[in-house]
Amino acid sequence: MTSFRSVALRVPFAKWTSGRLASWPLKKFSQIDGAAVPAWIWVVALWAAMSIPAIVLRGSHLEEGTVVALARGAAEDGHWLAPYRYGIRFVERPVLLSWIAAVIGSLSGGVTVWAARIPHVLFLLAGGLMIFDLVKSKASQSAAVFGAMCWFAAPIVAQKFVTAEPDVAVSVLLFGAFFVWWKGVAARSVSLARWASIGLLLAAAGLTKGPQPLGYFTLGVGTYLLLRGRLTDWPGFLLANGMAGIVVGAWYAAVAVPDDVHLWLIHSRIGPTPPGVWLKDHANFVVSMFFEWLPSSLLFVVMCRVLRRTLIENELALAAALYAVVGTLALVVWPGGVATRYAMPGTLGIAVLSGILFDRYRASHPRIIGGSLVLAEVVVIYVIVVGWLVMPFAQSAFNRSSITAGLIKAQQNVPGPLYVCGSSIDLNVLAHFSGPVKEVSCDAPQGIVAPAIAALAPAEAAAVAAGRPDLRVVPRATAPKTTMSQIVEIQSR
Repeated sequence: MTSFRSVALRVPFAKWTSGRLASWPLKKFSQIDGAAVPAWIWVVALWAAMSIPAIVLRGSHLEEGTVVALARGAAEDGHWLAPYRYGIRFVERPVLLSWIAAVIGSLSGGVTVWAARIPHVLFLLAGGLMIFDLVKSKASQSAAVFGAMCWFAAPIVAQKFVTAEPDVAVSVLLFGAFFVWWKGVAARSVSLARWASIGLLLAAAGLTKGPQPLGYFTLGVGTYLLLRGRLTDWPGFLLANGMAGIVVGAWYAAVAVPDDVHLWLIHSRIGPTPPGVWLKDHANFVVSMFFEWLPSSLLFVVMCRVLRRTLIENELALAAALYAVVGTLALVVWPGGVATRYAMPGTLGIAVLSGILFDRYRASHPRIIGGSLVLAEVVVIYVIVVGWLVMPFAQSAFNRSSITAGLIKAQQNVPGPLYVCGSSIDLNVLAHFSGPVKEVSCDAPQGIVAPAIAALAPAEAAAVAAGRPDLRVVPRATAPKTTMSQIVEIQSR
């Protein structure tokens, strides 16, 4: 699920927006407005079709192995406050998604990939339903469904639809704060109690991926308050942000040791960057975000003349646009490196704006709106086809990490943990390994207790043998196409 950019470029937008190819899907989609089935059911159905059965068939990949490892460190080893990865301290940031997975694993008999994916996909659905609710308050039900679809179908989200990484969780928690805030604005009263609940959501977002993503709410909503002169909202706004700052700051203070500040600066991409590298990195970010936010980004470019009018006349559109854009512009000028996943929180605001534009201009600009709808449908169909037709018949390609974990387990003929070294560790394989795992330093392997099974690269196996003359390292099998290239048995001499 990696070729959304190439798929988007193969068929010119002009062709999509011409004739029946655009008008017929728009006409059919608009029938949602008069259907007997509640429109929110379509949002749930889309989410289910895109997540099932891929959530079961897809092996752990990308950063899922890290999420599961930190969850196991909490549930199995008791490291709830300061995260540990198979015995190694790992405090780059707070890890709420792993803590949730640890709780689920503790209640269900063990932390698995499922324990991380269930909250991930539920966050996805919550984001879609919040978008649906906001757009429906200002537009038709079909427009609200389209807005939710723009969240599900945005390549930045769709390519990781069942991938349990913290980006979706932090994005939805931040948008939850925006949602609660806007509901108060729409009701003409944002009470201190509402601001306090917003503060709790912001704190949860900060405990998911650190304080930087909070800028989406702080900068976006703060800009709106300034533009609209809402002076009475500033005490509550400061209260909410202050609550989040105290909670997140308390975590950093609680786990900190002297060397951690340097680690946190590196993780936050704060530090001197050569001008040429900075310019190339940020230019790539800007170009990539156009593709990551399709179909919304294309819709905005084509309709730039009427977009300004919509922002002036529709307060929700303005608030959603500021929420999405101001934080993303901060990333554009960020002094260190950037990655497109950092901009995922803005995707929900972009989706709200897309739904409003859909309803406002589908009669006057049917080809443009219809073309955007077709593009969204193409991505949705692509994800569904991969999940329902490709994955079941290509398990070796999509489930390699689970297959490798089974191979390692089959070789474990002695009790005790599976030993691994950090330099060659494949966390996604370990996410499917049911037994205990312990990470050690191959340069100082004093923690290994024989007899045992280990998954090591050849150089690491040699280092263990050299560092522990009392141990004998016996090759047992090869783990194909993974960085853990050798399964060995460690015996006492």
